Amino acid sequence: MRALQRLVPKLNVVNLVATAELSQPVDLVKLADVEGFLYDQAIYHCAYFRNDNTRAKVSIFSTGKMISVGGKSLEDAKHDLKHAAKKLEELGLIKPVRIAVGVQNIVATGELGQSVDIEALVRRLPNTIYEPEQFPGAIYYAKELEGASILVFSSGKVVFAGLKNCS
Repeated sequence: MRALQRLVPKLNVVNLVATAELSQPVDLVKLADVEGFLYDQAIYHCAYFRNDNTRAKVSIFSTGKMISVGGKSLEDAKHDLKHAAKKLEELGLIKPVRIAVGVQNIVATGELGQSVDIEALVRRLPNTIYEPEQFPGAIYYAKELEGASILVFSSGKVVFAGLKNCS
């Protein structure tokens, strides 16, 4: 793991998934014709919210749960979830509420700056899976990452998936 830490110069967050709870139900049917919202029960059992003021997409469920997907930072996710809640409040669909935002998953990419001998890496690094006929990269499960994994490709590209923070 330390060798990978030394090699990865900078990680780029490509997707952050965060959730928030409105603690009250939302009548999604009333969002069907509202600009910025997409609700079609045949597609999915939530409403999607995205407008010029959002940075990613927010899924809103009738239970009051919300999910922000596609942001590049926690600040993006907080902004979008709070904006969605405010919009629902302005539409009279919910009472004013303070929401707490929780990070569920961060996906980040990086470049090692050199190619990697995947088979040699797998021999030296415990908790690593490499099945080239199934997937072209090694999958490393580091205890330090608390359930997250690192995908390492022979090109030197790496993908961190399942992170809860980027520190």
